Amino acid sequence: MIDGFFRIAFTGVAGRGFGLLVFQNGSVAGVDVAGATYDGSYAENPKTAEVSIQVTMAASAGITPVQTGVPLAAPISVPISVTLTQADTSGEKPVLLQTSLGPVNVIFKKIRDLPGA
Repeated sequence: MIDGFFRIAFTGVAGRGFGLLVFQNGSVAGVDVAGATYDGSYAENPKTAEVSIQVTMAASAGITPVQTGVPLAAPISVPISVTLTQADTSGEKPVLLQTSLGPVNVIFKKIRDLPGA
């Protein structure tokens, strides 16, 4: 089960960053060091051990995305979809995500399970 706290480290053509995501009961929420927030949902497939994640990254004006290196003139919302395998969340292997801002490599690392899990 994926529920827990995850560190994300990401790299784009213009920089890198890190953040924290929390997965719980089909919901995912988080924040990164630049101040962007992540909100969405996920579904686990027990047969394939894959997790499909759908989040929206909300970034304020002035944030500099790692994909472009250009500060945002206005706030934006960027939909992000990814399907992860067990190896993607335990092996610290980079996962390439294609976003409307450009490609970004993300490493997901589980920090710990949720309390009481």
